[in-house]
Amino acid sequence: MKKKEELKYLDKEWTQMNIHLKAFLETGDQEELHRFRVQIKKVRAMLSLFDDTSKHPGLLKGFKPVKKIFGFAGQIRDAYTNLQLSARYHLKNEAFESSQQKIIENGTAEFQHEGKKYLKHIKEVYRHLKKQLTRINDKSVAEYYKKQLIEISGNFAVSGFNEDMHTNRKLIKILVYNHKLAHKALNGSVPFNSAYLDKLQSAIGEWHDNVVAAQLFSTPELNDKPVVTTIKKKNAGVKRTITRLADDFLKKATAVETEKV
Repeated sequence: MKKKEELKYLDKEWTQMNIHLKAFLETGDQEELHRFRVQIKKVRAMLSLFDDTSKHPGLLKGFKPVKKIFGFAGQIRDAYTNLQLSARYHLKNEAFESSQQKIIENGTAEFQHEGKKYLKHIKEVYRHLKKQLTRINDKSVAEYYKKQLIEISGNFAVSGFNEDMHTNRKLIKILVYNHKLAHKALNGSVPFNSAYLDKLQSAIGEWHDNVVAAQLFSTPELNDKPVVTTIKKKNAGVKRTITRLADDFLKKATAVETEKV
């Protein structure tokens, strides 16, 4: 993998991250905040790949200031998600809705107030990363993908529906996010069924979202048992889908893209 390709990819993803951040700072649009956070995940996935395949790791450490901004944005996003869940399950709790709306409004105002500082920190991190970036050879990338797929396969063999399952999703997403950059380096030596993997991680994401929703509606503040029961019934079906998809993971993950899963 040529350093020129790495820099080009970093520039593209970083530019998109800045576009969504600036749009949120200007408009307060929740979808722009969501896209900003997704871009941070994509950049972090790239840096994770580089750190794990480089002789001189340390990029993720330099990315920490951006991760902190990601965390601040997450507080606003969580409140927005809670309101979406409230609407989806027809919850009628004015105090709860008011508290979440207040978090969004106050959090957005504070985030926008700190916007110039955030943009400055992000610019500084970008300059640092560009200087630290080193060329990664194709063999190391291929070995990384092989190792990660085998590790995830082993995880599925022993992990239940707990935080380990969510970890599996994170590992899969790192591979999926990086595949556009890494596919030339893999060069057929590591078959990679991105359609299958994306379908599996999406199902795990739905399961995890349902778990979070059930926990939310189980809190003393809400304590809506009928809604919790509905969510758990729905999640039972999602868990069956995940179990079916994850069966024989390594074979499916390295199958041709056209194979049905």
